[in-house]
Formats: sequence, C-alpha cells, structure tokens
Amino acid sequence: MTGILDTAVSGLLTAQQQLATTGHNIANASTPGYSRQRVETVAQRPDNLSGIGIGNGVLVSSIERYHDQFITSELRHVQSEQSRLDTLHTLAALVDDVLADPEGGITPALQDFFSAVQDIADAPASADARIALIYQADALSQRFQYFDRRFADQDQQVSERTREIVNDINGFVRSIDNVNKEIVAARANGLKTTPPDLLDHRDQLLADMSALIDIDVIENANNTVDIFAPQGQNLLSQHTVSQLRTVRDPANPTRERIVYDGIPSNIDITDTLSGGELGGLLDFRREMLDGVRNQLGLVAIGIAEAFNEQHRQGMTLEGQLGTDFFQMGLPNTTPHSNNTGSATVAAAITDVSALTTQNYRATFDGTNWTVSSLDQSSTVSGTGPNLTIDGLTIQTTGTAAAGDHFLIQPTLGGAQSFTSVISRTEDIAAASPIRTAAHPNNQGNAIVNTGAVIDVNHPNLLDSVQVQFNDPATSFDLIDPSTGAVLLANQAYTSNSPIDFNGWRIEISGTPQMGDRFTIEANVNGSSDNRNMLALAELQGRNTLLSGTANFQEVYSAMVADVGSQTRYAEINKEAQTSLYTTLEARRENFAGVNLDEEAADLLRFQQAYEASARVIQTANTIFQSLLNAF
Repeated sequence: MTGILDTAVSGLLTAQQQLATTGHNIANASTPGYSRQRVETVAQRPDNLSGIGIGNGVLVSSIERYHDQFITSELRHVQSEQSRLDTLHTLAALVDDVLADPEGGITPALQDFFSAVQDIADAPASADARIALIYQADALSQRFQYFDRRFADQDQQVSERTREIVNDINGFVRSIDNVNKEIVAARANGLKTTPPDLLDHRDQLLADMSALIDIDVIENANNTVDIFAPQGQNLLSQHTVSQLRTVRDPANPTRERIVYDGIPSNIDITDTLSGGELGGLLDFRREMLDGVRNQLGLVAIGIAEAFNEQHRQGMTLEGQLGTDFFQMGLPNTTPHSNNTGSATVAAAITDVSALTTQNYRATFDGTNWTVSSLDQSSTVSGTGPNLTIDGLTIQTTGTAAAGDHFLIQPTLGGAQSFTSVISRTEDIAAASPIRTAAHPNNQGNAIVNTGAVIDVNHPNLLDSVQVQFNDPATSFDLIDPSTGAVLLANQAYTSNSPIDFNGWRIEISGTPQMGDRFTIEANVNGSSDNRNMLALAELQGRNTLLSGTANFQEVYSAMVADVGSQTRYAEINKEAQTSLYTTLEARRENFAGVNLDEEAADLLRFQQAYEASARVIQTANTIFQSLLNAF
C-alpha cells in the first residue's frame, strides 16, 4: 500500500512542478532574453521484491532551459555589428542632411556670393551692388561658421556618449560578475544545476553589453564566464574585474582616449575597439566627421586665400590698393602633454593649392624634426627651424627634447575662423590699380592692352611710366614723365611680348613709329573700372585647390557626394545586418522562446497527469479503507 501511495505522490509532485514551470514560462513569455524551461524527470530506483523490481515512481532531476550556445554567441556578435552600423548610419545621416540642404547649405550661399561679385563687375559704381556683396560675404562666412559649430557639437556629443558607454560597460562587467558569484553560491548551497533564470539574466546582460562593444565570452566549467575585449583584454576573469576608463588625449586635449586598467594596466585601446555603439561612434569620428570638418575648412581657406590675393591686386574707390576681404586663423598646433622640452611649433599656409585635408605630426628625435601626415602619405625631415610640406611651412623655435611631438591641424579651424572683414563699400577693390593709354599723337598702329598687376607689393607700382619708341622703332625707353628721366633704355620691341616693370605687365601689339608713346599710371578715380572684379568673379570656376585640380564648388560637391555615399553604404549594411539579426533572433525564439500554444497544451497535459496521480492516491485510499473494513 505504501508503494502505491509513494508512487502516486511522486507523480503528483512531479506534475505539480511541471505545472509550476509551465506557469513560469507563460508568465515570462514577454520577458527579454527569457528561455523556455522544462522539467527533466527520471524514474526512481525500483524496490527489490522477491527478485522482482517494483517501480517507485518518478523523480525531478533538474529544471533545464532551452538554449543553443552557438546561436546565443552568434547573436551577440551580430547584434554588436548591427548596433555599430545603426549608430554610424544615424550620425552620418545627420551630417548628410546638413551638407546637402538645397536651401541652407554652402552651395547656395557660395552661388549667391559670386552672383554679388558678378553684379559689381556689371556695375562697378553701383552702391547697391557693393552693399549686396558685403551682405553676401557675411552670409557666406556665417554659413561656414554655423556648419562647423554643428559638426563641433557632434564631436562633443560623441565624446560625451563615449564616456557614458565606457561607464555602462564597466557597470555591465560588475553586474555579470555578481551573477557569476550567485551561480557559484547556488552550486555551493547544494543545487545540482545552475538556476536557468540566473543564466538567462546573465545572457541578457551579455547581450546588452554587446550592443555597446563587441566582446568574446568564454564559459568555464563551473558555469561562470570570462569576458574579453576585441583585442583580448580580459575584462572579467574568475571574479577579477578590470575596468575601462577615458582619459584626456595627450596629443589632442579636445579628445578622449580609452584605456584598459587591467594587467598590464593603462593600455590605450582606442584604436583597437570595434563593434557596438562605441565602435560606431569611433568609426563615425574617424571615417567621416574629422574628414568633413577638414574638407569644409579647406574650402573656406581656399576661398579666403584666393579672394584675398586677387582683392589685394585691385584698387578701391578711394584710390587705395585693396586689402584682405576675408580673415582666417592660423593652423592649429598642439604640443603633446608629455613633451619635456621648451620648443614651440607654428604653422602657416604658404600654398593653398598644395594644401590637403590631412593632419600632421611633428616629431623631434634629438637631432632632426620629422613632419608626417597622419596617414603617412607625405613626410619631410630636417633640422629646422623651417620645414615645408603640402603647402605648409612649419616653424620650430626653442629647445626640443628627444621624443617631443606636436599635432598640426591645418584646415580643422578653417571654417570657424572664416570671417568677412570688409564693411565699407568704398573698400571693395573692383578696379585695377593701373591703367594704360596711348598718346593721341601716335603715328603708328600699335595698341596697348589694359595691363595687369604681377607684384602688388612693388613699392613703385603706382608710379607713372611712359613707353617711348626710339629711332628706329624697334626699341623703346621707359621714361619718368614727370622728370623725363630714362628709367630703362633701349629695350627690344616685339609685338605682343610682355613688358614687365614696377610690378605690372603690359603688352603692346602692332607697328609703332618713332616717338610713339604709351602711358602706364595709377588708376585714380577709376570708379567704372571692373577689371579686378572680373578677375574675382573668375575665381568661382578656377581650379585653385588640390594641386590645381578642383575649384571651391567641386571640392565641396565631392565632399557632399562622399558623405552621401558613406551614409547610403552604412544604411545598406545596417539593413543587411538587421535582417541577419532578425533571422537569428527568430531561430532563437523558435528554439528557446515561449510558445503560448505549446504551453497551453503542456498545461492541459500536466493537469491531466496531476489529476491521474491524485486518482491513484484516491484508489490507494479506497484499497486501504477496504482493508480496514475487512478487519
């Protein structure tokens, strides 16, 4: 009788546990990361009765979860890459939206500016046209500054989010370590198997962590896990927790570096980190944001340098040589915080056409300075104090110690420092500084062109000079008309050949006669002269950047196109990775997720098993009562 009762009770208790586990599954059907659990049972050892094994019912051996380690591991890596691409695409799309704005972008502002230049070329004496140019110059400079501020803000947000993610990663490592300790404690307290809910909780923490950074996970024999960063740095090992932290970049104090505080400690791992939101942030900064800011600065510097150079070759309404139209800051130079010498480094742009969008590092080895672009595409070495590379002149002063180095960013601040400095209409140099004229009594058919300035800094540029042909008229003298003094005698004449003097160049063509004269003088009161403004208008289409291969608009358009391509590429990759993640997640759900229909069927099955065991107990009780009644 006792055997029947014990057998029935074991079935009753087992069915009760199965019902409880099924209810647990149903309750956690929507819990992220939850794996369906099942009750594992074994038959109890039979009793030996006269050499016959009599069954003793059922025993709950464990509660297991449906789990596929391969799918879980693959999901972590796929999720990490999906998170990286999602972050990269989101940030890239913001840059793309700013640059490609058909109304608020650089392109319409640049077009409006050069349209205003052309309006003055059409009507150089027009006050309205001159006011419009000053307004459009201010609008153009403000547009460049606004864009650079937007991108600088994004850079700052990347830094802030990087610090937050590093703290979150450290928090996940500590939480996973706590779960590891709970798993060890559970086994120490006599549990034969690790509670599935603890394993699910840890897997969910690992999944959440992999959304921030790609990690490698190794499961130990005692069901604890070790966690490794992408390049093998051990973040968690047998309850030894190692932390990541952000430190100020010693080479660039506006940035942070990520260091590993493990064994060995203080290892800079910034450039080796990959995957997750953190990888997406770092990739966005490296692959897009830095390049966009440098290219934007290059366009601003190119406009300023070319426009200033040409504007200085003109003459204002007040008869003064033109001044700079735009103001630009100097390239950024930053000493490494670990420098021990007293040297300083300054950089100046000497050839804007040779300028690139690269940043540079100047390093002193104890004897020589070496300046290299960060991508190692160009390098120059020497003892100093002046070194020239890619349109830059690097000047070193003071005493450097071996190992000292400096970061040089030629174009990074170009857009922010781009400022219009002409505020008076009279200061717009639309005219050429010189004008030419043929003497009315000339006998030959020779004519002179309007002339051009080739050295605006020549001290005698605005002095009056007269070309007077000799006898025979195959040579000429250059004469000071105010004194009659010969400045240059017996110069051979060839039609259409340039004549250079006092920083100007003229060309005389045709056949002159003896005594014919041509005058070159300051263009005083040349309010209707538009020659310099025409030259300024031509700058819009002139290839002044990238070694004379591109103009301002082409460089900007190429940047916009490149950003658009990168954004689209990131979007395509994100969609593909999302599809892969969805497929893997569906596989995991099909295997380990809770199916309410199945649970309902199990609930009915276990309920029937429970009722059947209860009926056996009732039958055992009936037999027992019959025996009692029989006595």
